[in-house]
Amino acid sequence: MSTQLLLTFLSLVIFLWHWLLRNKHSPLYQWPLLGMLPSLLFNLSTIHDFITGALRRTGGTFLLKGPSFINADYLVTSDPTNINHIFNKNAANYEKGPDFKAIMEAVGDGIFNVEGESWKLQRKLLRSLLNNSEFEAHSTHILTQKMRSKLMPVLDRAARMDNDELVDLQDVFKRFMFDNMCLLVLGFDPHYLPAVGSDDGKLPDNACGKAFEVLEEVALCRHIVPMCVWRLQQRLQIGMEWKFSRAWRTLDQLLYGSIKRRKQELATKHNDVTKRDKLDLLTQILVMKDEDDGGDKNLIDKTSDKFLRDTTFTLLIAGRDTITAGLTWLIWSVTSHPVVEKRIIQELAQVMASRMSSATDGRERGGFLRSDELNNVVYLHATVCETLRLYPPVPFEHKCAVEADVLPSGHTVRKEERILFSIYTMARMEEIWGEDCMEFKPERWISEKGTMLHVPSSKFMTFLTGARTCLGKNMSFTQIKSLASALLWNYKFELIDDGSSGRPAVSMMLFMKDGLKMRVSKRDHSE
Repeated sequence: MSTQLLLTFLSLVIFLWHWLLRNKHSPLYQWPLLGMLPSLLFNLSTIHDFITGALRRTGGTFLLKGPSFINADYLVTSDPTNINHIFNKNAANYEKGPDFKAIMEAVGDGIFNVEGESWKLQRKLLRSLLNNSEFEAHSTHILTQKMRSKLMPVLDRAARMDNDELVDLQDVFKRFMFDNMCLLVLGFDPHYLPAVGSDDGKLPDNACGKAFEVLEEVALCRHIVPMCVWRLQQRLQIGMEWKFSRAWRTLDQLLYGSIKRRKQELATKHNDVTKRDKLDLLTQILVMKDEDDGGDKNLIDKTSDKFLRDTTFTLLIAGRDTITAGLTWLIWSVTSHPVVEKRIIQELAQVMASRMSSATDGRERGGFLRSDELNNVVYLHATVCETLRLYPPVPFEHKCAVEADVLPSGHTVRKEERILFSIYTMARMEEIWGEDCMEFKPERWISEKGTMLHVPSSKFMTFLTGARTCLGKNMSFTQIKSLASALLWNYKFELIDDGSSGRPAVSMMLFMKDGLKMRVSKRDHSE
């Protein structure tokens, strides 16, 4: 008996010794059977920074081992050479994969989830919708109009309140952008920000906005929790999957209701659809002629409720959340760096001074830049780029290998292996951005001649790279710069540093975990 106990003890010692040696060179602790999953769950509240630390220790690429009894491994990378290889040089070998589509099932068959011919046709359709002069002019008009009638009245009221009054700017921006995107995409305003003249300070319940956030939080957790676990929760309708299902239903009610209403409105007009009726993207798709979209009805029926739901959902989440996150981090970063704020105000002052007349019509306020002026505010543009570098609205991307491959870093990719790209980490790698990579430094984007420097998209991955480069890139820059210029010119924001701001949320979108609570006052340009 003593011999058996001794052998058992020695076997346990050998096992533990082997396990410790393996962990010595591992970026995360590997637990018996469970792999690195416990390490991820223990650090879920700071997951983006936790992964960044692991990537730094491994030179930019490592294998994240999941539980040994299921296929849950990820190859995680922030290496630009690997990214260029996967997205450009050997892009045909890498797709979203079935796991990603399952994780992001609420998106349906929208462009984020599909591959092949369906993706090509959807991209062609969306490019024709988004990249035309009429829609660009309409989106700028809506943004400016809603800034004057909805966003600024809320901030004006906050500026009149006692100095102890704090405003959660992130919540305000979420509401504003949801109203704005509903107008652009669905053709109606849900009024999550109060209409002009509302002065009671109360903001209505933001059910759809909260639903978006639940979907995004659960989507991130689904990347970490084994699929068999969250599928069981989904079947039993417990835990995070119960919240996910409720949020999904809430958004479907909004989307399918809007589609039904718009179809009925168009049916009553028959052929009398005016140009004004076609301003929103949903209507544009419905009245689009077959020859205009180049689509194949065997692949895409653009009049089906399902296609319209998936497309409008994609457009809403892309427009609302990316602009909200980018603008929130920009205001926080600028307020935290007074020198940067001063340079932006000086640049805007030069634009204001160069105008032919300073006369107003009673509604006009300074800081609203025309398209030609937006193209010339180099320092503001550099500040936006620097914000999106350090705080990319979508902090990571997901791919799956069709066949086995070897990356430039020397790492082997197995067939059907999943790959995560940490865009958040890339900004924090000295090998990519230099020793000052952690500094908020808009100057890094400006040449000695005072023009914007070109940075390869495989290095600055905020808008992705290759064939899947974001179609709304130019529109995003325009909207963020328009909002930032008007807000910073008219208001001064004071950060209340209680330690709650500046922490990324646990979500597929890089929001601030606890919002952005600030004091607001009118900016005095006579100083």
